[in-house]
Amino acid sequence: MSSSTSTSLSGSRPVAAISLLLTLALAVALDADAQERRPIQANDLYRIRTASDVAISPDGQRIAFVVTQIDSAADAYHSHLWLAGVTGGPPRQLTHGHVRDRDPAWSPDGSKIAFVSNRGADGSQIYILPLDGGEPWQLTDLENGASDPVWSPHGSRLLFGSALTTRELEEERAAQDATPDEDEGEQPAMWGSLAAIRLWLAKNAAEEEPAVITRLNFQGERGLNPVDSWAHIYVVDLETRQPRRLTDGPYDFSAPTFSPDGRRIAFIADITDGVHPDYSLKNELYVMDAEGGEPRMIDVPGYNVFNPAWSPDGLHIAFAARDTTEPTVANTTIGVLELLETGLVGNVEWLTRPLDRSARQYRWSGDGSSIYFTAGVHGTVPIYRALLHNGQIRQLVSGERGVLGFDLVGDKLAFVVTEPANPSEVYAADADGDGERRLTTLNTEWLSTVRVQPHRGFWYRSFDGRRVQGWLIEPLGYQEGERYPLAVEIHGGPHAMWGPGERTMWHEFQFLAANGYFVLYTNPRGSDGYGYDFKYTIKRAWGDGPMRDVLTAVDTVVARGLVDEERMAVTGGSYAGYLTAYLVGHDHRFAAAVAQRGVYDLLTFFGEGNAWRLVPFEFDTYPWEDPEILRRESPITYAHQIETPLLIIHSDRDLRTGVSQSEMLYRTLKVLEKPVEYVRYPREGHELSRSGEPKLRVDRLLRILEFFERYVRPDR
Repeated sequence: MSSSTSTSLSGSRPVAAISLLLTLALAVALDADAQERRPIQANDLYRIRTASDVAISPDGQRIAFVVTQIDSAADAYHSHLWLAGVTGGPPRQLTHGHVRDRDPAWSPDGSKIAFVSNRGADGSQIYILPLDGGEPWQLTDLENGASDPVWSPHGSRLLFGSALTTRELEEERAAQDATPDEDEGEQPAMWGSLAAIRLWLAKNAAEEEPAVITRLNFQGERGLNPVDSWAHIYVVDLETRQPRRLTDGPYDFSAPTFSPDGRRIAFIADITDGVHPDYSLKNELYVMDAEGGEPRMIDVPGYNVFNPAWSPDGLHIAFAARDTTEPTVANTTIGVLELLETGLVGNVEWLTRPLDRSARQYRWSGDGSSIYFTAGVHGTVPIYRALLHNGQIRQLVSGERGVLGFDLVGDKLAFVVTEPANPSEVYAADADGDGERRLTTLNTEWLSTVRVQPHRGFWYRSFDGRRVQGWLIEPLGYQEGERYPLAVEIHGGPHAMWGPGERTMWHEFQFLAANGYFVLYTNPRGSDGYGYDFKYTIKRAWGDGPMRDVLTAVDTVVARGLVDEERMAVTGGSYAGYLTAYLVGHDHRFAAAVAQRGVYDLLTFFGEGNAWRLVPFEFDTYPWEDPEILRRESPITYAHQIETPLLIIHSDRDLRTGVSQSEMLYRTLKVLEKPVEYVRYPREGHELSRSGEPKLRVDRLLRILEFFERYVRPDR
């Protein structure tokens, strides 16, 4: 010890001093680099590239994935297939053009990739890309398109999905039953006959000229769904290229998957007996012969089932499921059942239930001993592994980030990551989570020119002692001791989850921070990622508890001396549009508020929005049964108390929450001569902020900032 000390003190330049000088020099260099970087701007939306649909080749050596970016000149999104080596090396782009390519699926021998594309003139179809050279060639040509390709184990056939209307099913059946002497074109000659009238009216209704509505679920996302349309499963041979439908009837069939020997398929269906599927809320698991025939239902009582997957040995089937008694609050769990030689099935083993979190994507391990899955946990989305033999759950890929999709082949993992420093990149790792490496630099170049602010997480005690998690993003150029404006962002759902593992808000949060705002967001009670009980606390109580959680977070930040209480704004969309309007009807501390695509009158929402089932699911009532609770929980009830300047944003074709409620809120405030503005975006639906027309997305972002600035910092 003394010798070492003597040596360090005796040199002409001490080691510690050199280290300090190097540290200072590096700090100065980094600060200079940060000063040269510019703030993030609204039009940086055009520079963000996002990865998705990762798929590892059967030999575990290559990864196919999809990259999506906005074409600013065309004001459109383009998606292409890319390829990367599992061990590294520069990735390369496989497909090009003004197209939307997606859902890559490797052939069993790894020589080609099936994918879905809109590159043809006939909508989205399945294409085959040979990897030894050549252009993609079109496999399907169905009038209603094709989706979700699944290879047979021997690579000679593909399963896929396509839709048919009730009329198309009937016409197809009539064509099969017709005799050669029948004149299919013969129609009643007399317009005065009831048969002729009905035939002519039915033809017009089939073309939605006009729309004739008789079904319960008559609303889509942007337009009406008056005509029944059913998702069916097809198989196509690669040589003949002639698709054959395996399923029949006015029911929905989805998520088909081949057994390892290729002799059977498992799928999900809602086959009801004498009841229209609009009235059914329970998908069931089915197995049938791969050549067709009568499907056999595998009953999982009390659960809505989806996304089946065979074990590698074909002796088990895994599936995702949700308890039907609490369809919006219950966690999604992964179940595994054994297929017995007697044709019966064993008990379900619920692998992910001990975690008390909602599982998302899942995959079998190569040896069938475990299930890998993702789940939202405290604002992040890790990958977990659950062992079948003892139920042990281990977290493999973690950190302050989110895994938004993954694949597993043999001992190789591939996954898409979002994190505060970068919205989207592709990573690979060993199956145990070790040896993690980044494979792409999709956003590295442009991110090197801007200043990205970190998320800083914290926990706080809310009004009733409940622990709630939040995050704070510092404004650009933050200096300790100064007080800054605050922008509070609220998430929708209501059972969504925000955090470092959330990608959709990456650009908006950074844009507000770049314009000098502290950005505060939380996961108030009702959020996913904190267990069933935390979600259940807002049952029949959407307003007061979550509002007070958000306001307690604001109080916590203000108490730190970071924020100017006179310069605070709040915003949110969907359920968060609801909570924004509810909040400013009860509290007047904010200088400005923006309520987006919200639910403001639950009584009207029941009839207007396609998400109307949230009313009976979340409030255990229909409007005619207990209208008082729906009035009590509706923001419109308290609109007369709003004093905060409010910007209301909605889209013309938003049928998820409906448009008229935004008109009601605006008119109410306008009659009361309150400071309010109303912005309606053309052509768009509920997904404007996430996948709407790029120009309109930028307009929305700038409009929110301008409204904040007008009231929060009028001196500017």
